[in-house]
Order: sequence, then structure tokens, then C-alpha cells
Amino acid sequence: MNTSYKFLIYLTAVTILLVGGCKKEREIAAPAPGISGLDAEYYVVVKEAMLLKPAIENKVDSLVWHLNGKRVANAMEYNFRAPAEPGTYSLVVIAYNSGNVFQKVVKITTGRYLNFQTTTNTILALEASQKFAGQNDLKWEVLSPSSERYSLAATNTTSAMFATVDRGVYKLKISSGSLADTLLVTVRQPERLASAYIAKVFDYLPAPGQFVNELPKYISGDTHETMVGKAGKELVGENANTISLGGWGGYVVLGFDHTIVNVAGRRDFRIHGNAFGAAANPRPNAPFGGSSEPGIVMVAYDKNKNGKPDEDEWYEIKGSGNLSAEKELWYAIAVGKNNDVRTFRSYEMTYDRPATESPVGTPQNNISIANYIRWTDNQGQQGYKVKNTFHAQSYYPAWVKDDKITYKGVRLARNGIEESGQGSYYVQYGFSYGYVDNYPNVHDNSGIDIEWAIDKNGNKVTLPGIDFVKVYTGVDQENGWLGEASTEIGRGEDLHLLGTKIETIK
Repeated sequence: MNTSYKFLIYLTAVTILLVGGCKKEREIAAPAPGISGLDAEYYVVVKEAMLLKPAIENKVDSLVWHLNGKRVANAMEYNFRAPAEPGTYSLVVIAYNSGNVFQKVVKITTGRYLNFQTTTNTILALEASQKFAGQNDLKWEVLSPSSERYSLAATNTTSAMFATVDRGVYKLKISSGSLADTLLVTVRQPERLASAYIAKVFDYLPAPGQFVNELPKYISGDTHETMVGKAGKELVGENANTISLGGWGGYVVLGFDHTIVNVAGRRDFRIHGNAFGAAANPRPNAPFGGSSEPGIVMVAYDKNKNGKPDEDEWYEIKGSGNLSAEKELWYAIAVGKNNDVRTFRSYEMTYDRPATESPVGTPQNNISIANYIRWTDNQGQQGYKVKNTFHAQSYYPAWVKDDKITYKGVRLARNGIEESGQGSYYVQYGFSYGYVDNYPNVHDNSGIDIEWAIDKNGNKVTLPGIDFVKVYTGVDQENGWLGEASTEIGRGEDLHLLGTKIETIK
């Protein structure tokens, strides 16, 4: 074997070893690193620090940070501290391992205020920064509003809620001792302007009454869903009509397409009824009364943003008689007439399906069936609702399959008084404030202030605004030939969007 041939064999062997070695190295090379857990942009208040700690995928030999082109750290995290003057910074973080490089670019803007953006008639949740952790004396306040029609709730917690009717820039402050942050909230109009009126009916279940199955009209085969839809057709929008909630406990649940803001010192919304004053009350110097059939109001805001009212979200509007009617101007008159003027906070009433719809004997005093619908309550009382000669249809909601219906809530004092002494002139006196179908729609006392809200234990709560309203008939009373007290409701209005300013009652 000559020398040249030996050299060729040697060279081939070396080449095979080198190629095989390179292939092996390629097979065991580390996968490329990855960087996640960092936003594309950050805002930091001047003189404040922000710790950036990305999540790293795969093996990393080093993590290098460059701020505006200057290397500032080689570590798995970086603490950015904003200078005293506002500015804009480009932060590049580069991950290295064997033969691989990966980088991510982050933009950091510094300024003198924390910046937030929202739209009108929307609740904005504001969280205190980390430096307030563990502080118990927090205080949120609005320093300079663009409009007085705003709300700031939960002002002594780490999570405040802000809402406003009007666009603009609002300057807010959170403080605790020597600690403080200033916030700028920029409010713009939403792409779709809000309607001032009811947008949806979620539920409808009247209690037995003389207008039930008529307002709205029941047709054989209608279901609960059908009747909710019919109630919606009557109530949604500006040109709403009237529906009846029947006797005590009957209710409807409504929604708006925006948050009605709880503006300080003003009434915020109104639900129309058909209340009116008596034209010829024989009692001299009588307080307001006529046809006042008060509906108790419940309100809720959409805490979990699911677009519907949940049972744990309801608060009660504390009307003037929700705890006691003793301060009502007609209270002494009602006591003198032996009215039941008690107020029950946790009341329940059960109605039975009527055994018959046919008149029994000859009608007397406009009553066709005296023992018509049996009822019982949780106070040990029982009796019958009557059927009158003016309305022949069934008073029991015809789409309900159950033979009993139970309602729960607050039962108000009985406000209906026969004033003629002959059974011919009943006056239902108005409660001072806080109800639907209690005062004429043009009267200021038909307006509701969200600030009157209380929780289930009777404690005052401050809500930023509300998205949903529930109304139920608040009085259980038969008023002779007039029939039962039954709340009727019509158009619902956001008073702020309509530009209607009604001062509250304090």
C-alpha cells in the first residue's frame, strides 16, 4: 500500500469522525429559549419601581437586559425604577443558551399619574398599587372632575369603583398616611350610545290580581318564557305601555343597556306607574293620596359581568315605609280606621289556585266570588282574595302549572282608607318617597335615589350605579269595589341621560 493511499484512508476516517461528531452535537444541542409573562407596554409613575420577572421556557445560560441600548443587568429579573421626570424607554431582554438567542422588546412609559381609560355609564374597578398593601386607612377621592355627575364607591378599600355620566378627564387620588397615588381617568363615549330606557325584561311573575292575564294578555298555551317576552314588548323602549304586578309580592325584573350612575345628591332613575291624586277626597287638609299602590324597588349592578342579575347582587331601596310607616302623614288616620299598619321585613305569602272561576250565587257589593283565592302567610294569618264583577278572567297567573305560589319580601303598612263612610270612596295614601306607582310620574317623588340602597341586614350601602331593577307589589290590601292594591308599571328612565335633575331627600 503506497503512502498516498494510506493518507487518503486516514483523511477519510478523520472526516467521518468530524461529521459524526458534529451530527451528535446537533442532536444534543439545547432547544431555543423562550420568554413570556411580560406585557408589550407598561406605565410607571415617576420615582416608582416595577419588578419585571419573566417566565423562561427551556434552558437559559444568561438573561441580559438592555435599557435604551445600554446593558443594565444580567439576571433572571430586573427592577426598573422610573426617574423623576416623565419619559419613554425601550427595554430589551435577551435570553442565551448554547447556540441560541431569543429576545423580547418592552416599551415603558413613565409619567406623574396612573392612567386609566373607560367609557361613560360603565363601572371602572380601581385597584390600589402594591405599596398600599397592609394599609387599613385608605382613602379614595376625586380631586378634579370633568362633571359633577359621577360616582366613587368603596372609598376606604383597596378596590374602589368609579362611574360617570359625562366624558372627560377625572383626576383621582388614593392615600394612606404619607403614601399617595394620583390617577387620571380618561372617559370617552362608547361606540354605541346608551338608551335612557328599559332595554330588557329578565323575569315576570305577577301575584293573583284583577288585571293579571290581561296586562299583558295571556293566550292559551303561553309559557313563563312567553309571558316574560310579552312583558318585554310592553316595557322596553321609550314608548312603553303598562303591565300589572298583581297583588302583594308579584314582581318584574328589568335591565338597562348601561350602568345608571349613582350621582350624589340626585335621584337617578324613575319607573312609571299609574298613580294619581284623589280629586274629591272628603277629608279636609288630607295628605297626598288617591291611587297610590307602591311597588318596592330592588337594585343590582353586574358584579360578575355576566349580563344578568344574580340573586346575591340585589339591594333594597329603603323607601320611607320599609322599616315603619309611623312617620307617614296618613299613619294616624290609618290607625283610627283600624288598618293593619304593621311592616313585616321578612314576609311570605302563599296563594292557592282558585277552586272555581264561576260566580257563586248573586253578586253582592260588586263581588262575584267572596272566597276566591285562599292565601296564608308566615305570620299565622290566612284568608281569601275576592273576585269582583268587573273582571271575569282568572286572577291566578294562567301559565303557572303549580297549584300554589309563594312570594317573599317586605310587606308595607296598609295605606287604603275608605273616606266616605259609605264604602264608595277609597283613598290609597302615598308613602313619602322611595317607591314605584306611588306618586304621579311627573312628581319628583316618583324618582329613586340609588343612595337609598340597603343590604339584607338593613345596613346602608353605597353603590357606584345599577344595571338591574326589580319591582314588586308592596301592599297587601283589598279596597272594596276598587279591588286589591296592585302595582302597575310602565316606562323606565335613566334621569341623568334624559337631563332631568331631581334633588334627593336626605
